[in-house]
Amino acid sequence: MRRGKSKTTRQARKGASASTVAKTVLAGTLGLSLMQVPVWAGAASAQIAGTTNAVVVPSTVNSNSADDQSMGENAKVTKEQAVQTMISLFPILKDYKLENASYSENENSDASGAVWMLNWSLTKGKSSYYFTTNVNAVTGEILNFNQPMNVSNEDSAYYPPEVSKEQAEKAAKDFIRKAAPSISVDNLVTTNNMYGSVKTLLGPVTYSFMYNLKVNGVPTDGEMINISVDGKGRIVSYDRNSYNQKYPSNQTSLSSSEATEAFKKDASIQLAYVSNNDFYGLGNKSQKDWQLAYIIQPYLLSIDAKTGKKFNPDPAVDEKAPTDIKYTALPAAKQSFTPHTGQLLTSKEATQRFSDLVPSSKDYSMNAYLTNYWMNTDQQVWNINWNQKDNPMQGENISMNVDAATGQLLNYGRNMYQMSGSPNNKDDKSAAQTSAAISETKAREKAIELVEKYYPDADKVLKLSNQSDVVKSGGKTSFRYVFQRFYNDLPMYNHQVNVTLDSDGKLYSYYTNGVLAKGFEKELDALAAKITPKDAASKIKDGLGAELRYTRSGGYYLDQGFIEPKITLIYAPTFKGARDIPYLNAVTGDFQVYGIPVDNKQDGSVKLPADAVSHSASKDLATLLEYNVISPDSDGLLHPDAELTYGDMIMMITKAVYPGSYYYDSGRIGTQFSDVTADSPYAQGVQMFAERGWFRNASGELHPQQKLTRSKLADMIVEILHYDRLAKFYDSAPEVITLSDAASISNKGAVELVMKLGLMSTKDGKFEPGKVVTKAEAASFLVLLAHIQGKVDSPVTS
Repeated sequence: MRRGKSKTTRQARKGASASTVAKTVLAGTLGLSLMQVPVWAGAASAQIAGTTNAVVVPSTVNSNSADDQSMGENAKVTKEQAVQTMISLFPILKDYKLENASYSENENSDASGAVWMLNWSLTKGKSSYYFTTNVNAVTGEILNFNQPMNVSNEDSAYYPPEVSKEQAEKAAKDFIRKAAPSISVDNLVTTNNMYGSVKTLLGPVTYSFMYNLKVNGVPTDGEMINISVDGKGRIVSYDRNSYNQKYPSNQTSLSSSEATEAFKKDASIQLAYVSNNDFYGLGNKSQKDWQLAYIIQPYLLSIDAKTGKKFNPDPAVDEKAPTDIKYTALPAAKQSFTPHTGQLLTSKEATQRFSDLVPSSKDYSMNAYLTNYWMNTDQQVWNINWNQKDNPMQGENISMNVDAATGQLLNYGRNMYQMSGSPNNKDDKSAAQTSAAISETKAREKAIELVEKYYPDADKVLKLSNQSDVVKSGGKTSFRYVFQRFYNDLPMYNHQVNVTLDSDGKLYSYYTNGVLAKGFEKELDALAAKITPKDAASKIKDGLGAELRYTRSGGYYLDQGFIEPKITLIYAPTFKGARDIPYLNAVTGDFQVYGIPVDNKQDGSVKLPADAVSHSASKDLATLLEYNVISPDSDGLLHPDAELTYGDMIMMITKAVYPGSYYYDSGRIGTQFSDVTADSPYAQGVQMFAERGWFRNASGELHPQQKLTRSKLADMIVEILHYDRLAKFYDSAPEVITLSDAASISNKGAVELVMKLGLMSTKDGKFEPGKVVTKAEAASFLVLLAHIQGKVDSPVTS
């Protein structure tokens, strides 16, 4: 996640724009696909917000510059009423200026299609904040509110929160009753929020709740409320989505138990290497979290509850997908990939390597730019695009990504852009099916030749998957092939090459995913399964279930035209009642959902590894586990008494600020110190520290591998809290000077401050500045820091 420096004027947490209001996205469809492993493609009492008396609405609103816009025929709520509704529910808006108000109608929007969009601003000193709120212009119900962050650090809710999660959810439901009176909270169904709450140990505490509504007594993906409550019980964000679509009846042709048995029958278990954090699209190829895991492959398709057939939201995909993935070795390459050596390729040299893919310069205009690859920030890539000169907005667009150092083709694609509403956007059901000029056998041979030509050592490391298929859609035929990367005869999850040829055998798209660091083999060789395939299959299948719900598909364009939105009653696969289908770690035996940071909570408690259960710092270690600051090693243990390096502590603090996400700037990562390159495991943490001014006295080399001493830890916190000058003032403090080891303390002021703050203490009259800090000691330190962060002038916050 990229975080930039603060600006004089910033737009913080904007509300939904007009395009956001138009609900044409695949919320239901994407929800289904993301919930599974993808295809091998002590709190103080506080008054809770929402339980207080109603806020008195002022008779006038600070909206002198707001536009007076006439309403359409569907509206029943005026602009003034919409504004007053917002202020009554969010009193903070009394301090904001209403910049303007606009009215829109869209049949694909919420249930009414009529919306008031209110744009607000707040100026504090030299900084300005802007955001938008939306109100249903028919019912007057709130559709959107997202409070700008960092408006007031003094009023932020820090750890420990004043309200519990249960109290926060009560506040959320009380608010929903006011913001959406037409909704019964009894019809709210809690659903998993993949991207979770903003739950940081060092930073404002926020609880996030996501609900689906019931239609005909059945939960639906299309009716959703996402609401966040801060650690003081205040509503900080609210989003409501709904579809203006007709729902089918809730009658089914099969039972939930029958659907569950079908899922268990389809669940084929595969042992594979999984790099869990590939999901985030890291900007650093070395930041891997390799695991050996049992996964379900291919992923489980939902079942149409009325027909009993497999439900696939993509009409271009044959519903007869393979129930078990098989692989075929590639023949010896006729022409292998030859890497470029020497200086970086120029754009001309890059295109010359793929002259067979480059369009005629007479008909197309080309633009190219060199940049860091989004999946690997220390990899330079040429991004090259061609557009038709006579019709750049509607003609064919060709794009290509080439590694500037090696000349490897990373991605290639041809796209035909068409303006909405053009004749070609309509699905011509009467059009005759165009016969392919090339057979499937010849197409497969061509795809293999291409991948062996473009991918390094393809015939040795790739295998052809039986997920490959012939696609007939919109009167056109295309051939799609999936090539899976292997190591030690095991597939490497999410490391594939996908190739599509058109009916003439011409390359239509070529896509690689997954970036491997040099020497990754050593990491994989260290992994050995401790769970047997039989036990893994039993544990996974025992957890499978089925949930009846409505889902939406369509509402977008494909080659054959616009796919009309449709609501379908389905049985969705679940695991122990949740829609996130996990994989099983073959070493530890723990379940984990791909792309989601390890969550050790079970029934509201944290599952501590065996070596931490009886440790004196077990409570603090559990807190860091809960907030995803630390995680078990590949052996499933925490090693609490392991000594830490300076770099280790940098990364722990970084994760305490940004848990489960990654902080980097592709242009700046690895540039702060000569001994911390972009592929260093500390690079992202070092960048965050540097941009926050937390390296006050460091330059040249950082030495992150040095052992973290107690003295160094004291220096770190003084720099983080920007107490450098204050620390010098305390250099002669008697508390430190009288310590028996005072002579060995180089920065006495820093030690004095951390002792006054209660973060560190002495033992037998000694501070022990040279003693190396352990993981358990660092955990206790961070928990103490979290407790005081709202009481210091420079809070450690995201």
